[in-house]
Amino acid sequence: MRNVFSLTRSTLLLRLAALLLVAAPVLSACDSKGSIAKQTEKLLEQQKAADEASIQAYLTRHNITGSSYTRTSTGLYLINVKEGPASNALIKAGQKVTTVYVGKFIGEANDGVEFDNSSNNRTACGCLNFTAGANSVIQGWEEAVLLMRKGDRKLLLVPSNLAYGSAGSGTSIPPNTPLLFDLEITDVK
Repeated sequence: MRNVFSLTRSTLLLRLAALLLVAAPVLSACDSKGSIAKQTEKLLEQQKAADEASIQAYLTRHNITGSSYTRTSTGLYLINVKEGPASNALIKAGQKVTTVYVGKFIGEANDGVEFDNSSNNRTACGCLNFTAGANSVIQGWEEAVLLMRKGDRKLLLVPSNLAYGSAGSGTSIPPNTPLLFDLEITDVK
């Protein structure tokens, strides 16, 4: 009886050891969440650096100097094309905004290739209407319109994390693609 018990005990210990070997990666997964988050953060930072380099290359190719653009803390660039009357207030969250826009790529291989245009959206005005601050447009636009007023026209150089990110947009915009939008504010209510 003792031999059977000790054999069962040995078998039990071996099985427990095997279970621990198999479970060790699962048990250590709690710690790997931290490393996965670190890896994700590192990839995001690398993408931001790549986007910044693409935007800088675009500015260089088009001879756009630092005095003619504004860069926000998020990495969004605004290049002034036309200023609306200074008497028009800056757009505020909650206001209805009417825009006319053209979206283009800025990469060296596809610089200036149009991927979207408000005149193609089948509206009578050939425009896009949205509510500022309602997160109904890409984050680059959400940020930009709050820095604009009725009558303003700006070129927006939008890093991918403020555009369509790692998902892209259908077949027209690949993942991790910084973009240019020629955006004009035609009305604010």
